[in-house]
Amino acid sequence: MQRIENWVGKGLPKVEKESEEYESIKNGFLKGMGFMGNATTVIAIHKNDVSFSLARQTRWDSFNIFSKAVAIKSGGDANVRNAWYGSSLDDLLEIVSVGFNGCKSHDDHDESHGVGIPLFSVHSSIDSAMCTVADEHGLRHVLLCRVILGKVEAVGCGSKQSQPSSKQYDSGVDDILAPTKHIIWTAFMNSHIHPNYILSFRYNYTKDSVVHGALKPQSPYMLFPNLVARVSNNLKPAEMTMLLKSYRIYRQRKISRQVWINKVRLIVGDTLLHSVIIKSNYDVHIL
Repeated sequence: MQRIENWVGKGLPKVEKESEEYESIKNGFLKGMGFMGNATTVIAIHKNDVSFSLARQTRWDSFNIFSKAVAIKSGGDANVRNAWYGSSLDDLLEIVSVGFNGCKSHDDHDESHGVGIPLFSVHSSIDSAMCTVADEHGLRHVLLCRVILGKVEAVGCGSKQSQPSSKQYDSGVDDILAPTKHIIWTAFMNSHIHPNYILSFRYNYTKDSVVHGALKPQSPYMLFPNLVARVSNNLKPAEMTMLLKSYRIYRQRKISRQVWINKVRLIVGDTLLHSVIIKSNYDVHIL
């Protein structure tokens, strides 16, 4: 934990536990973790102190100036929202320090919605969690950002769009009616996104007997959150995203259980899957 404790010297003071600020952010994150909520423990939350350096203060001032400009352009509402961004700890610390200049501009798999900075809605923290990389202490980290969305437009999966399709739009979204992913175009990445907090968490193993409102079977099934927790250190963020997507499709009853299990085997790999199951004293079933 020593690395986290030293963050105050990086202009990232710790938000006090049990404070209203801490509880609000923690509870919002866990709620957005969905089925992984009970298998997730929030360890700490640190706030970006914009007064720490002139550069940070300048970026915060720029964010506020652009908020006002977009509000005027959009008829009075800049549509500023909270959104999550997950990556490695080194990436997040660099973003807080110097902005998004050095980070990847788009997803590293075929789930991208345009070329820009992908952030996830405040209700979809689980998607940002899938993009994280464990640090040397086994902790994972996400940014909670303020984001200027302005007027949004739908951007299709796999699109190579890299800027607004017309002057009336400001940002992209995967779904107009039920947005999960927001796309901030590269030209706006340091003016329309402001990192406010770094939330640090770890996965644990749930022992709950009730999953999705149904009793756990008597046979030794492995709960899916436990599988996610155990394989997370061995899979790349893109593979974790694919694992989450396959589970959602299965839960929506768009594929059969056997088809889903086959997808899990392809993503995780039989060697790792077998190792996880053996170590957990389970058979091959996944719930």
